[in-house]
Amino acid sequence: MNSLERVLATVTGADADYQPFTMLLSLYGASLIKSDTYSYYRDPERWAEGQYAVVNTFDPDIVITPFSFAIEAEAFGSEMVFLNKYAPNVRKPIISNLAQIDSLPGPDFEKSQSIQFFLKGTDFLAEKYKGTRAIASPIHSPADLPALLMGIEMWIDTLLFHPEDVAKIMKKTIDHFVRLGNEFIERGATFLIVPVNFTTPMIITERIFAQLIPYLHEAFRQIKGPIVIHNGGAKLIPFIDRFAKLPNVIAFVLEPTESFNEARRIIGDDLVLMGNFDGPNSVNLSIEKANEVTLKILNNRKEDKHFIFATSNADIPYDTPVETIKAVVDTIRGFKKYGEDGSSESEVRRSAL
Repeated sequence: MNSLERVLATVTGADADYQPFTMLLSLYGASLIKSDTYSYYRDPERWAEGQYAVVNTFDPDIVITPFSFAIEAEAFGSEMVFLNKYAPNVRKPIISNLAQIDSLPGPDFEKSQSIQFFLKGTDFLAEKYKGTRAIASPIHSPADLPALLMGIEMWIDTLLFHPEDVAKIMKKTIDHFVRLGNEFIERGATFLIVPVNFTTPMIITERIFAQLIPYLHEAFRQIKGPIVIHNGGAKLIPFIDRFAKLPNVIAFVLEPTESFNEARRIIGDDLVLMGNFDGPNSVNLSIEKANEVTLKILNNRKEDKHFIFATSNADIPYDTPVETIKAVVDTIRGFKKYGEDGSSESEVRRSAL
């Protein structure tokens, strides 16, 4: 059973030969190849080299295509800032007043350096791993992208008081989401990962969420492949019942403090659950603590055939010790699932990755 077969078995609820896993090691690829982050997030071939190193070092079942929401916002004209050893961030949103929405152009996919970074990086990974590993393409939710294009405060104000402008910008972000998402699928992505950083009860109310759900439904139904909803650093469970009803959604990546059991109670047993391991905090974990956290999650989901081990929140930091990540991987690889005796102990099936 190869990695892709392992992941697809989990989606359908069939037994896999061992627990499938992935970790958000997009930034960490730069660390493995000793790259500065500016060139890493500008050169799709360099990005691919970093992800090849991730696969060779940790052997995840799911590989991640180029991932940077700041670069996605840059495709619309927002300014970026680079800090070494960190993913880029938005320095200045492109929209400073709502009158600019009408004239905001969508990205030119052929000419945009930002879009070409995503697409060419996807091509490199698909050429190497399609058919053997699941390939995940992160893309910003069309309801969250406006927060990067105009800033969170302006976006919330627009949602509260300017419904006509909400409709205008959502038309643009949905068009972009559908085009880019389907381009990823066509180029070899197994599924899309859609973080909902701002479509969360930590930022918006139930009333605003109800306003956004029809837009998300319209966007998701046009995607020609499966969608995984990612917590993006926020909590999913308060809105998870509504997310679960959206077209093409097959999985959720929960925030570290959220309960798998509660999620199952709300959405049932058929959708895939992932997450609970805090990726950004991995840099602070000893090997012993990393093993402990990993085993706790694995034991919690021991009988859950629709579970993929995955890190939550943002990237695993650049300076995280390789030994810490390998300890997590070895613990997963040695875990006996589906009711076998001794599943609470790590027994490494492979001596080295």
